Amino acid sequence: MKKILILRFSAMGDVALLVPVVKSVTAAYPDIEVTVVTRPKFCTLFFDMERVQTFPADVDYTYTGVLGARDLFGKLLRKGPFDVVIDMHDHIRTMMLRTMFRIFGTRVVVFDKGRPEKKAFTRKENKVTTPLPHTIDRYRQAFEKAGFPFAMVAPPYIALSESIQSASGWFAYKKQADGAKWVGLAPFAMHKSKIWPLENYPLLIEEVSKQTDVKFFLFGGGDKEVKYFESLKKQFPDTCEVIAGQLKLRQEIALMRHLDLMLCVDSSNMHLAALSGIPLLSIWGGTDPDVGFGPYGYEAKNIIQIPREELPCRPCSVYGVEKCLRGDFACLTRITPTAVSERLLTLLR
Repeated sequence: MKKILILRFSAMGDVALLVPVVKSVTAAYPDIEVTVVTRPKFCTLFFDMERVQTFPADVDYTYTGVLGARDLFGKLLRKGPFDVVIDMHDHIRTMMLRTMFRIFGTRVVVFDKGRPEKKAFTRKENKVTTPLPHTIDRYRQAFEKAGFPFAMVAPPYIALSESIQSASGWFAYKKQADGAKWVGLAPFAMHKSKIWPLENYPLLIEEVSKQTDVKFFLFGGGDKEVKYFESLKKQFPDTCEVIAGQLKLRQEIALMRHLDLMLCVDSSNMHLAALSGIPLLSIWGGTDPDVGFGPYGYEAKNIIQIPREELPCRPCSVYGVEKCLRGDFACLTRITPTAVSERLLTLLR
């Protein structure tokens, strides 16, 4: 059995995009075992995957700095030996870890993050906007460099345990009894340049509800988000259900698989919906799907954005920012509730 160690921390969306790659490579090679080193809260994404283990590494408190990296390396070394270490992050933390593995004679492969072309795509002037490889394809290319070429398997990608499958069965029963279209709403992201104005959602819900029998499930997390969702629930008590804070991550994914559509922004919830293989519509502002973080495997009809010809400042960032060069976030405010509701209803039909 060949053993592969993967290093990937960062945000949930970046780690989630590893899931289809890990699932595909283990399907192609029954003689390999993969260990994913990531933040503890992201390990659940890889549970119940055959021949895949996780190593939860709390790099914010337990394994900080040079001494923390040394301690983490020591624990990982005892889990080996590994045939190859693949750095899927290329960050100072993983640079330290991969250097130590190299010193001890382990082969190391580093994935191509594409920093220069991403910088050229998002700079203020003279942008080079040739579509870039998707992050999933960059991950796959790293495995090819390591000697493991493979074809991607079909979604859904995240495995569900028996207990979660029971929850999924309950959602299926509820949906059949409900009779309405189920639409997920995930309006929040880490950065302001990704968030469609929140005052648009009541108008959107009202417009869509006039056209079809629908129930909205509100996805997110954190006190501010829950407070906003509760305000929507008060406005639309029979139409909205607050999911934020009510379900664990894989229970949320089980629910996603029964949605008729997920409406989201550029966020981890968008990636989770895409990995679940469900219809979706994603709203883009200061970032751009062509930089390599779009919903994997989806078409232009699943993305709504102001064309770059109309707003040459787009995109202004790879991952999102808090300020707008123009000062008005036109990339988001020019997308109207009517435009979104019309596209949403088209996809639902």
